[in-house]
Amino acid sequence: MKKYYGFFDNGKYKVGCNGGSIYVFDQENTELAKFEGLSNTYKGAFRPGTNLFVAKSISGLLVVYDLDKLSLIRKIDIHASAQDEGFAFSAAGDLFYNIEKPVTSIRTQLTMYDGLTFEKKAVYFENEEKMFLQHIETYPEEMYFFGYMRGDNDVGKYPFAARFVNGEVLDIREIKSKIYETPGRWMIWFDTDYEYVKTYKDWELHGFSEKEAQSHECLMQKPQPPKVTIKQIWELNG
Repeated sequence: MKKYYGFFDNGKYKVGCNGGSIYVFDQENTELAKFEGLSNTYKGAFRPGTNLFVAKSISGLLVVYDLDKLSLIRKIDIHASAQDEGFAFSAAGDLFYNIEKPVTSIRTQLTMYDGLTFEKKAVYFENEEKMFLQHIETYPEEMYFFGYMRGDNDVGKYPFAARFVNGEVLDIREIKSKIYETPGRWMIWFDTDYEYVKTYKDWELHGFSEKEAQSHECLMQKPQPPKVTIKQIWELNG
């Protein structure tokens, strides 16, 4: 399925996201459903161990589908500004975490939803102005954040990785490591691992699709781009 920027396969269903529509296929590539009426929708994830699929639109929507019933079961409108930051289910799948910008493009918050009903359960950092979140990773006992800190003039000050346990941010570490090559880097932190980690985690939310990889020179490394995790970067910068 090389034509989809977002492509996902949980062993029973395959899902292709092309921006305006979401296509559902069986394992023999027979099209089962097409959900339309979307825009800028390329990223998604399966709820662990289930056939529940969540897609996130840059335009500000979270949409949740039950693929066994081939039906939309929830639509959440975040809106306000481009919603291109990360999201993840908890390791057990009982919770869903989404980085959101509901007020302004320069402030993020972390919203926690029930992983089945998608009812909102908690909001973290809604008044935070300096810490800008971009990606998250979940583990059974902890989470890890990736993003950057803003200075007094709202310009990025430094990139960071941090550990998050029981609703509390622990040990924010500035990213200074220089392990991963990122050809053509342009960010102000071009001499650190920041740009590669950001690109790799974004690719992960596209289901590691071939088409999305072709948009980034650093993901076209042979035989394959090196895997990286936020936890690994946090540990490297300790």
